[in-house]
Amino acid sequence: MIIAIAAIKGGVGKTTLTFCLAATLVHMGKTVLCIDLDHQGDLSAAVGVEKNSSEPDIGQILFAPKREQAKLFSQAIIEVSGGFHLITPGVNLGAYQTEIEKGLSSESRLKDAIDQFEAAFENYDYILLDTPKGESLFTKNALVACNKVIIPVQTEYFSLKNIPELLHLVSEIADRSNPDLEVSTIVPNRMKSTSLHKSIYEQLMEWDVRTYLGHQTHAAWVSPPIKDLTIYAELSAQAQSLYSYSGSKAEHRAPFLEIAKQLELSRTSELTREVQVVG
Repeated sequence: MIIAIAAIKGGVGKTTLTFCLAATLVHMGKTVLCIDLDHQGDLSAAVGVEKNSSEPDIGQILFAPKREQAKLFSQAIIEVSGGFHLITPGVNLGAYQTEIEKGLSSESRLKDAIDQFEAAFENYDYILLDTPKGESLFTKNALVACNKVIIPVQTEYFSLKNIPELLHLVSEIADRSNPDLEVSTIVPNRMKSTSLHKSIYEQLMEWDVRTYLGHQTHAAWVSPPIKDLTIYAELSAQAQSLYSYSGSKAEHRAPFLEIAKQLELSRTSELTREVQVVG
């Protein structure tokens, strides 16, 4: 299952969600690959990997001739803290975007590259795509390549206001490139114990993404809220996961565990349907 974690607005905890969700899935015994598609490289930094790592990066892979992509993918994968695998964005991802935009099918570069390396990717239960904010080319590439989208939403007015913009983008990508694309989960993030945040959370619970996604047949699941706690920043500062950091408690891990369980229910259901179709 390939999942894009996407948001229009920055500062909503997208990278922290990706990091903690990946570590949680690994804790559940799943194999996970994260691809850092944000030129800032925050996910890579959170696990203690520099953008200028000697391994090939996702920019090099996407810009390489197809015959070389599988080899570069195998060389690019790094095992990091948290027990999952990572491909970094590298230091020139922004420059690669400019070059890729000049070519045909620029939005499908990531999907095409994954297809080239399909045999190896089948070894992963989950591939998580940490995208840049907004409607960048790499966000579009992630939406073309993925099965599902997770949207982190800070429980504040402007973050809530930006959801329709992302849903319109998802709808456009589904219409022209990826008809099976669906928004599976909305994650209320960085929630504080204030009446405003509680009000925004209540509004999220009433959201129905199908208002914007004509192709989607079911509502997105709204996860339990993730509280605005310093421990999540500490994880990145220490390059440790929820399951290795000494300050981590069950209450800190609980919302990510619920999200992971929901994803696993969906994944196993899809695998069952595939077996039935083949049978």
